[in-house]
Amino acid sequence: MKGIWTVLMVTAFTLTLPAHEQERGTAQVAIDGEKISIDYGRPLLRGRNMLGRADSGIVWRMGTDQATSLVTEADLVFGDIRVAKGRYSLFAKKLGPDKWELLVNSETNIWGTNHNPEKDVAAIPLQTRDLESSVEMFTITLESKGPDSGEFYMAWGTKELRADFQVK
Repeated sequence: MKGIWTVLMVTAFTLTLPAHEQERGTAQVAIDGEKISIDYGRPLLRGRNMLGRADSGIVWRMGTDQATSLVTEADLVFGDIRVAKGRYSLFAKKLGPDKWELLVNSETNIWGTNHNPEKDVAAIPLQTRDLESSVEMFTITLESKGPDSGEFYMAWGTKELRADFQVK
């Protein structure tokens, strides 16, 4: 009987989970004719301060469910860090108060909590900026900043994490 009750409770929870809790988003840009896209889960804050309360050293999946994925048709250069064209999973690591880095991982099509640090191919420093108003739904954006450059940023709550890149 206990097993049936558990199945009924899990089923009821799954069926009543709001559709927006399972939403996925896509950030896309074309720079110098090359497409770059990121697919990610879009959780809601619901009054929490998720980035602020994260412990230093934590690796965050940057969304929900499946790992956030990057597909790039061009090599990307963040400062002196090169990411070859291809498919990757993205994670963020909190290094300290207002100090984060973007982890580019070669393992793809994985669940967001299955980060294998041995598969990291790049660790990109992120600039942190406080926002004037809170962003309720986690959002990633890619923007063109010129004929061969762009900007990656993600916002959630009152924090924005960003990095500029060149297309090579």
